[in-house]
Amino acid sequence: MIVHDASCIFFLFATILRFCLAQRAPAITYISENQEVNLGSTVELACSVQYASGLYPVQWIKSGKSSRDNYILTTDTALVVKDSRYGSLYDGASSTYTVLIKDVQETDSGEYQCEVILSITNKLVAITQLTVLKPPVITDNSTQSIVAKEGEGIQMECFATGIPQPSVVWRRENNALLPTGRSRPPHSPSPHKFH
Repeated sequence: MIVHDASCIFFLFATILRFCLAQRAPAITYISENQEVNLGSTVELACSVQYASGLYPVQWIKSGKSSRDNYILTTDTALVVKDSRYGSLYDGASSTYTVLIKDVQETDSGEYQCEVILSITNKLVAITQLTVLKPPVITDNSTQSIVAKEGEGIQMECFATGIPQPSVVWRRENNALLPTGRSRPPHSPSPHKFH
């Protein structure tokens, strides 16, 4: 009789414990800060979620311009995207879900969401931004050299790309700054000009 009562008490205690744990609302307690990384590097995006493990799916999603362009990268600890550059890590001690991206490409730039799916119409979302930096490059269609007579007007153009968009400064051979004339702001699509 005592053994039967002890097993009933244990079962009752376990049931109450499961019920109490199930009543705790999941929460996203941490997400990686926005990151700027160099092209070709490796990045880890981490998201800590409390009271969700085994009860609610946790997903990492790369957001697109529209909801049709969203890509599920991981669900819980499983890697969903079929790309060898991606990996999925889970730390049970901190309930942290991490998506790993190796050999980062320019197309990896964008918004990443950590989502906890509570129901078909309800989810928790935390967002982080990844910016992939590209070193500045002066393109071949920039003015290479120019010959002019003294006092004659000239126009030189410099086309530069990179992330972030590089600023162009004109200098003489002796490294002295030149007046920039009608130069453009760094984010303008036209070239930097010097008159």
